[in-house]
Amino acid sequence: MIIAEGGHRVAVRTDEASAAYVGSYVTHCERSASPEPGRAVRAVVELNRAFGGMTMRALLGAEFSPGPEGSVTVFEVPFGEPLGDGAVTECRSELGRPLAAGMPSDFAQAALGGLAGDEGATAFPAGLLRVVRAGYDEVGSSELAFKLAGDLLRCVVDALLHDQDPLATVRTVVHAW
Repeated sequence: MIIAEGGHRVAVRTDEASAAYVGSYVTHCERSASPEPGRAVRAVVELNRAFGGMTMRALLGAEFSPGPEGSVTVFEVPFGEPLGDGAVTECRSELGRPLAAGMPSDFAQAALGGLAGDEGATAFPAGLLRVVRAGYDEVGSSELAFKLAGDLLRCVVDALLHDQDPLATVRTVVHAW
């Protein structure tokens, strides 16, 4: 489903097979878990945000797998080599021209920061929230685009874990941009 407001567009879906990738490296962090039980959920977000004269683009998808209650939530972002020229753009996009599948090392920390939130962010149930889908644009992607995509994905996963409407959540986030 696509949500558009002003120069901002967001697509939300449950899977995007063409954006699957294998990262050679992983960046991660842990946060204290909430005491509530978790369940497996999956979501993919794609953003296309007009910002000044540029358009920011990012696609990010993750799976949450519940773990032992009372422990921590682990956030993981697999990534590859730094951004380079000539990436193959075969990843379907709901919001524009095709993207390159993968997570360059340039954007991994920003995506993790958005996904994990800060120490004061709402806690997730114990388990693992791992990025399994990503797509980028050599010109339009940036650390800020992946930070925003991580923030948005975190909100969508949280809504799914609490049986809330993820589209209402996305509309609220996009409206705040």
